[in-house]
Amino acid sequence: MTTTVTALLVSHEGARWLPAVLDGLSDQTRAPDRVVAVDTGSTDESPRLLRTRLGDGAVHSTDAGSSYGAAVAHGLTQLTQLTESAGPAGPDDWVWLLHDDSAPAPDALEQLLAVVESTPSADVLGPKLREWPSLRRLLEIGVTISGTGRRETGLERGEYDQGQHDRLRDVLAVNTAGMLVRRSVLEALGFDEQLPLFGNDVDFGWRAARAGHRTVAVPDAVVFHVEAAHRGVRQHQLKPSGYRRGERSAALYTLLVNGSAWALPFMLVRLFLGSLVRAAGLLLVRAPGEAVDELAGLVATYLRPWRVLAGRRRRRRSSTVPQRQVRPLLAPPWMPYRHGLDFLSDITSAVVLQAGDLSVARRTRRARGSGTAETGPVSEDAQNLPEDTGLLARLVTSPVAWVFAVLVVGAALAARGLVGAGSLSGGALLPAPASALDWWHLHLSSWHDLGTGSGAPAAPYVLPLAVVGTLLLAKAWLLVDVLFLLAVPLAALGAYRFLVRVTSSLPMSLWGAVAYGVLPVVSGSVQQGRLGTVVGTLVLPWLAHAALFLAPRYAPDRRRRAAWRTALWLALLTAFVPTAWLLALVVGVVALALALRGRSAQGLASGIASPLVGTLVLLLPWSVATWAHQGPASWLFEAGLPAPRLTEGLTRWGALLGRPGSDGAPAWMTLGVVLAAVVALARRDTRPAVLRAWVVIVAALGLVAVLSGGTYSTANAPTDQPLWLGFPLVVAQAAAVTAAALAGTGIRRRLAGASFGWRQPVGVVVVALAALTPVVSAVWWVWSGTSGPLERGRATTVPTYMTDAAAADPDNGILVVRGSRVAGFSYVLMRQPGTRVGDDSVMPSVVDQGPLTGYVEGLVTAPEPADVAGLTGLGVAYVYAPAPADVTLVGNLDSVSGVSPGSATSPGARAWQVEAPPTGADLVRDPDPLRPWLLALQGLAIVVVAVLAAPTRKARR
Repeated sequence: MTTTVTALLVSHEGARWLPAVLDGLSDQTRAPDRVVAVDTGSTDESPRLLRTRLGDGAVHSTDAGSSYGAAVAHGLTQLTQLTESAGPAGPDDWVWLLHDDSAPAPDALEQLLAVVESTPSADVLGPKLREWPSLRRLLEIGVTISGTGRRETGLERGEYDQGQHDRLRDVLAVNTAGMLVRRSVLEALGFDEQLPLFGNDVDFGWRAARAGHRTVAVPDAVVFHVEAAHRGVRQHQLKPSGYRRGERSAALYTLLVNGSAWALPFMLVRLFLGSLVRAAGLLLVRAPGEAVDELAGLVATYLRPWRVLAGRRRRRRSSTVPQRQVRPLLAPPWMPYRHGLDFLSDITSAVVLQAGDLSVARRTRRARGSGTAETGPVSEDAQNLPEDTGLLARLVTSPVAWVFAVLVVGAALAARGLVGAGSLSGGALLPAPASALDWWHLHLSSWHDLGTGSGAPAAPYVLPLAVVGTLLLAKAWLLVDVLFLLAVPLAALGAYRFLVRVTSSLPMSLWGAVAYGVLPVVSGSVQQGRLGTVVGTLVLPWLAHAALFLAPRYAPDRRRRAAWRTALWLALLTAFVPTAWLLALVVGVVALALALRGRSAQGLASGIASPLVGTLVLLLPWSVATWAHQGPASWLFEAGLPAPRLTEGLTRWGALLGRPGSDGAPAWMTLGVVLAAVVALARRDTRPAVLRAWVVIVAALGLVAVLSGGTYSTANAPTDQPLWLGFPLVVAQAAAVTAAALAGTGIRRRLAGASFGWRQPVGVVVVALAALTPVVSAVWWVWSGTSGPLERGRATTVPTYMTDAAAADPDNGILVVRGSRVAGFSYVLMRQPGTRVGDDSVMPSVVDQGPLTGYVEGLVTAPEPADVAGLTGLGVAYVYAPAPADVTLVGNLDSVSGVSPGSATSPGARAWQVEAPPTGADLVRDPDPLRPWLLALQGLAIVVVAVLAAPTRKARR
């Protein structure tokens, strides 16, 4: 029989491309037997062009809102009327689908029909698509879909056609732009009306494969395609944003209606979570419109489940082939992960290239600043080196990489005493919880089963710990280990990023990075387990870097983004060290006053106010509720236990040299930096910048002077105690390092150019002392190690059978009583395997624990059965006295009725079990009804501020 081909051309507002498409049709070496054109309500010249070239009888119209499938169905109806006398369509009747923006090469149809003759089993054929107007870039040679709904072509982005893919192969689907399909197959399957514009080809190919039809990609046939709908350049009822929304909705619908029934629940969860992740990523790159489209496509699909169910019923009627036979045509399961790795690779390459550009720019600035050009012979081999010599070569030749590699090795050596099994704890640090999910529960709960119960809001640092801990596969212990054991290199990294911006000097930036990086250990913060100071030291340089762009010399858009970025960093810093907000307030007021004096405060006021006010919103509900639960003094205690026995009185020299305690390095080790910061005031050309650093020094030391003279308490720790002021001293030291680095930039050239006098020897001595300071401190750090009160061991000594019972039911509480009659007793009521990081911030107040305190006093003096009965009402099942257990307490509990001895695994410890089942009847669980609303407001604020802080991105077209 003779093969008959009908070209079916669908047009909508395509006048700019139609002349080339119609020319391509007329130039075919094997012309189609007939042409049917369907215009969907175009308002441009498309109908006139079609009628002029094809004749009135070949052109038909539908409504402007008609979908692509409806337009094809209308064209088939007209074709049936034209060929009614010839009878129904036979196996040799073919339909060649074309778009108004797809121009076929002259031999495109001939090449497709050649494969029809050589491969009789093929029912659907598709050409190679190239980009129009470039004509060389590949778009598609067959297409499939991944498990996340991504359209997969198997081509690299921007790949040129060099014949590398020219082989016949079976595919899931081919694009409708140039698709050659048996007319009987097209009439039997049709296009799904639920896909008005996007996804028709993949859905049709999937259904054709399930119906037993074969789809083949023919690379010798070429069609040039504009992809006007995908690029959003076609005038249509759908707005440009609707294009992206429509694509995503079509992808989700296609997967849900064509996927296997057993995998449907998994797909629903995977696509839902994947869409949320994609939307979050788009928000972080300042593409809120695309994020909204992503979520809108998800909502449009999930809120109309009847469409999915109806689509699956229709496909069951036409399916004759099991899903497993179609599975090889789908994208491999690992394909989405490969795209993720490619994305990370692209980011890494961009960062490496940017670092190289910055290095060249710094060398250029140094050369210009010295009035010289970088000259010198360049070998022929060096001239012939490729421009991108690879990441390894860059690292090997980079002094920055070597410095940080040495710091990481030093961190590994210094942590030698903290390697082993168990959790880091001791001093002010509690053990990490079993999972980061425990932090999420602590942050989101309105009521905490700790002690007698507490409705206090969790400390704000719990949320960032939960987020980062989740990224570390929910391993909370790993996050704590990284923060303390890698504190020095992490702090140095942030300091280098800040100093290289303000000094443009590589040597001074590296010197300052090391001098700042050792501060967590030379101050004793790491050794004492001071979580707040350690994290604050890591965050401070990033906050300072963001605040640099608040200066009036930057463009308004950059200043606005910098203000919100500063708000995020300040909120993170304040979450761990609340006094940082007070310090920022003082520095901001002083900076604004100085700017007003110099008449350069335009836009600075809002840039300072936004972070200060934004921080209070970002730290909800703690920033509001802590006043009622813990009192104003809660703003003075940083993350971690207060540990008053480790907090020593602060001396004047200790304050000036940054030594809040005795667990750090000798005070004289930082003398060189302090001396350099003082001498830096003598250099006139850098004095304005140095004075700004001194404003921070004075503000930090002033805050230390105010707070060091008193004692403070909170509702859950009513005993007055001194404050740990490690972080304000770190701020003062950081500002001193900055002042010294600013004045040290180009100091050798300046000393060499001046006439000889007293300045040269004094300058040499100061420079030598300053240069040796970080080196000596680093050597001391590696030699002494980071152990001290901080140690690694068991999270708790309480017997496992008790903690297991408490974990299964919070009413099986464990009353742990420590101390002696001589030294005094203390107690804690545990309802889980020990108190963990963050739990200390939500412990009940002394007033709330008043009844329990009375029962404990009775147990250690003259216990009565009523005391034991009171314990059952408060949900106490066990009493445990760690070694060495007080003799009087042991005798009291052994003699009182209602308590029986239990098993204590540690020598010298004693355990008892309350005989009556604990009821918890006297516990009052009264959660705050406003807490969920404040948490929702906090979450919304974080998302909004993150979007406002992210770099501006142009909308994708």
